[in-house]
Amino acid sequence: MGVIAVTGARADDPVTVPQKASADLPEKGWLVLHVPGRIQRNVQPLPNNSKLIPREEFTLTGPGPGHPFLLGDYTADGRWGVVAGGVQVTGGKNAVLELAQGNQFELEGRMDQTNLGGWFLLVGWDDGHGYCISNVVMKQSGAPWFLTEFRGGKAIPETHVEFPDFEWKGEQPFKVRVENNALSIEVGPQKVFDQQALPNYEPGSIMLGTYDTRYGPRAVRLVTLRGRALPAANQ
Repeated sequence: MGVIAVTGARADDPVTVPQKASADLPEKGWLVLHVPGRIQRNVQPLPNNSKLIPREEFTLTGPGPGHPFLLGDYTADGRWGVVAGGVQVTGGKNAVLELAQGNQFELEGRMDQTNLGGWFLLVGWDDGHGYCISNVVMKQSGAPWFLTEFRGGKAIPETHVEFPDFEWKGEQPFKVRVENNALSIEVGPQKVFDQQALPNYEPGSIMLGTYDTRYGPRAVRLVTLRGRALPAANQ
């Protein structure tokens, strides 16, 4: 279906935002975090009982302040809604959605991505410390991925590492796993990260975000999502 252009909705339209803690992933079985309900034609706010939590007051300083494409000085200004059953940004450019809380965990689902621009995932995020996986799609310079550790809400420069290009095209099944403090991400058949060590990883929030670039933010649309806890890391 693709990420759906939102028309007829203004940035100042009222929206009900549930201010609550995100779900802890269970040790037994899967927890469904999002599944499309009855499809409606208009833009809908996230329901009050949604397990996905928009974070309107969120800031960080990424590895590239002032850079036209890298994540830099970031202040959330966007909002999320439901369009044709999928969760996507419906206003603003810098938008953050808390998916769950977890230590060692696995998420899987389907997500649609289109257009140019930037987006990111945060794992183990707690009071400004955690790891950021960011990806930007550009016109002429590919779609590199980056892994960066943060502390105090700021990127630690020496931990910022670039990984090979891979463009997420359209709706794809995906998996995100942190197991034994190592990150794996699969998009369709592609292994974007394969047991990449996160040496200072600790339990925390798992978040999805979009960020503005010279081309704007990447258009992402979360179609389905579920998660579960994995056994604690080997010591």
